[in-house]
Amino acid sequence: MFSFFTHRRIQRQLAGLQPCPLPQPLDLAQARKVLVFVPHPDDETLGCGGTLARLAPLCPVKVVLVTDGGGAGGLPDGAGVVRQGEFVRALSRLGVTDSLQLNQPDGAFEGSPALARQIQQLLADYQPDWVILPSPLDYHRDHVRIAAFLEPLCRRAASVEQLLFYEVWAPVPATHVVDITDQVQIKRDALKEHATAMVCGDYERAVDGLNNYRGLYLGKGRVAEAFWVEPTRTGHLFTTVQAMALNLLNIVARR
Repeated sequence: MFSFFTHRRIQRQLAGLQPCPLPQPLDLAQARKVLVFVPHPDDETLGCGGTLARLAPLCPVKVVLVTDGGGAGGLPDGAGVVRQGEFVRALSRLGVTDSLQLNQPDGAFEGSPALARQIQQLLADYQPDWVILPSPLDYHRDHVRIAAFLEPLCRRAASVEQLLFYEVWAPVPATHVVDITDQVQIKRDALKEHATAMVCGDYERAVDGLNNYRGLYLGKGRVAEAFWVEPTRTGHLFTTVQAMALNLLNIVARR
C-alpha cells in the first residue's frame, strides 16, 4: 500500500516537471568590450580560444594572465618566462593583441588587497561590458581561488553587464554555447604555441573531445565552447552553489 501511494506521488511530481532548458547559442554581436581573465598560459586557448577568435574581429578584447605560469606539472626553473612568451604568441594566433600579465605565483594564488585594487582600477579604466572568467567549479585550486577572488570585483564594476564562466578541468552547468566549428584549426594552432605545457598531457585531444561534445547542442558535425553566463545584476547562484560544495567537502575532509 505504501509503495503504491509513493509511486503515484512520484508520478504526479514527474508529470509537473518542466523540460530542462538546453544551452542556447551566445550572441557575440552583443559584446561591446570584453575583458578575459585566465589563471595560466594555455587556459585562454583551452577554455575559450575559439570564442576569442570570433570576438576579436567584432570588438576590443583584452586578456589578463593572472599567474606567472611557472608551476605547472613540475616544469624546470625558468619555465614561467617561456610560457609567458607562448601565451602572447597563442593570443596572436587567436587574433588578440592586447594582454596584461599580473605575475601572481602559479599554484599558490592567494590574492591581496593590493591586487584587488589593481583589478578594480583595470575594470574602471577598461570599462568592459563582458568579463570572461575561469569556472569556480574547475578541478584546479588556482582556477577556483581566482574565480572566487575576481567574481565579486567584476560584479561590482559599473560597466560590467554579464559574467561568462568557461570550462577547462571540469564541465560547467552550461547556459550558452559558442559555435567554433570554423575556428577549430585556429584553436589547435594556438594550442601548439604552448609547447612547454603540452608535455604534461594530451590537451589537444582532451579539448577536442570536450568541444565536440558541446557541439551536440548545435547539431551534427558542429563544435562548440560552453559557458555559464550570469548577468551581474541578478543573483550569485553559480558562486553560491560552488561555495556550498566547497564547505561540504571541507566538512567531509575533517571527519
